[in-house]
Amino acid sequence: MRRWPTYNLFRRREEPDLVCAVPNDFPVPAFVTGEAWTFAGSIAAPSEAPPGFSAEVAERGAETCGFHLFHQLPAVAAPEPVWRAAG
Repeated sequence: MRRWPTYNLFRRREEPDLVCAVPNDFPVPAFVTGEAWTFAGSIAAPSEAPPGFSAEVAERGAETCGFHLFHQLPAVAAPEPVWRAAG
């Protein structure tokens, strides 16, 4: 069983849908440490991942670059149930 790493998320202030995910045990990239980015929380389990985050792609990005950039997608609301009267 593979271990799910905790990812720290950093959001670009001027483009809030642009997010940089950095594994907790990796150094934060230099471009993220400036004023243009802000800490946006962390995800410790796949169920906590925001829409647009792909664990498989993030893992490959971390292996090659040390981080993963992605666009956070709008949350999709669950469809409202359609109720029908019996009878």
